[in-house]
Amino acid sequence: MITTHILRDLICHTSGFIYDSSSTLLKKWSKSVGRSAHTFCGSMEGYTHPILFEPGTSWGYGAGLDWAGRLIENVCNCSLEEYMQKNIWSKIGATSTTFHPELREETLPRRLGMAYRVSVGQGTKSVKSIPVMLGQPLKDDLGGIGLWSTPNDFIKLLTALLQGGQPLLTKAGVDVLFRPQLSDASRAAMPLPLGSQMRRILGIKSVDDIDQADHCLAGTITLKDIPGRRPHGTVNWSGLPNLHWWIDQQTGITAALFTQLMPPGDAAVTGLLIELEIALYRALRKREDFSPVGKL
Repeated sequence: MITTHILRDLICHTSGFIYDSSSTLLKKWSKSVGRSAHTFCGSMEGYTHPILFEPGTSWGYGAGLDWAGRLIENVCNCSLEEYMQKNIWSKIGATSTTFHPELREETLPRRLGMAYRVSVGQGTKSVKSIPVMLGQPLKDDLGGIGLWSTPNDFIKLLTALLQGGQPLLTKAGVDVLFRPQLSDASRAAMPLPLGSQMRRILGIKSVDDIDQADHCLAGTITLKDIPGRRPHGTVNWSGLPNLHWWIDQQTGITAALFTQLMPPGDAAVTGLLIELEIALYRALRKREDFSPVGKL
């Protein structure tokens, strides 16, 4: 039987599983044991490595979501692709979301290529095309990486969560999803591994600022208002190639900014996200008929 605290640790990145791509210690361990699998190999073999801290005692971004996906597969006796298609994507009309676009080439939108910012301040010359870094096709459906989608599909998911969860969850279920989950020790540890750009997004002023943000089952959550921007209780997260979204239940809005630009945590994209967020909330506050809770 799987206890809820184990799932909470996996989903909230407090399990001790850290992606080996961001851990010098795990890279050294892999080399010492002759391990060739890694974070981006497209297989769960990339996540079979030691944990770096005891569950629930710290915070580190990693493969907890991938192991949570494997738990779903084992409990439901189906692939994560099959589970998500049946229980999520088909219910909200998200027809272009899959772990395996290679099996649906004729029906899916054209896949966008990846780009990498190799320098700053040189305009278009600072960005170069690169191949998708994740092994394709996937050997396993990975809960934390590898899902292909479109902005239109993803906004349907965000909208369902904003509007009370139906047809996916009850309002009570969304409340659980958006409830802060971290222990004091994990919340104190989170700002440093989040990185400077995510700290900017969350309004965390320094790595010692432990009262500004927490983590819930859906992503990070602000605990205090950010002046001119999002209020407390706003939930957000980002994807590897600078994909950003947030859900603000208090105001009644959800928004997203999606790119295909590497490396993650690009400062220019963060700046654009914050600029757009400020403009959005400024426009909302200027509306004479605006009031919180779902006016839009």
